[in-house]
Amino acid sequence: MTLKRRYKRRYIVVLCRSSSEDLLSATRDKAINMFGHVITQKAVLKIIGKIGPDLHVIRCRSEYLGEILCALTLIEAKHSAVVLDISGTLRSLRSRTMVNKSFLDTVLGDAITPS
Repeated sequence: MTLKRRYKRRYIVVLCRSSSEDLLSATRDKAINMFGHVITQKAVLKIIGKIGPDLHVIRCRSEYLGEILCALTLIEAKHSAVVLDISGTLRSLRSRTMVNKSFLDTVLGDAITPS
């Protein structure tokens, strides 16, 4: 008898002014161009939600975290994205993100808030 194991997931907080669907499709397209369709499908990309107006939470498999981070870094300028944090649990990710967001607001001012 073999045990069924669920794959480990990683949650990524991305600062992006585009909508969640646009960010996810741009990331998938870039990952397909760079690594192929099979690896992109195995990464199981999914938008979990939004934290505020411009912070998006993306879930992927931990095995393909490097490929997804590379794709997020290299997406086109229209959907430019900045990875703020990566975590294995949503609870710790959300608590750390609020601290990071408040810090960015104080340092950058109105540069990251939508106009």
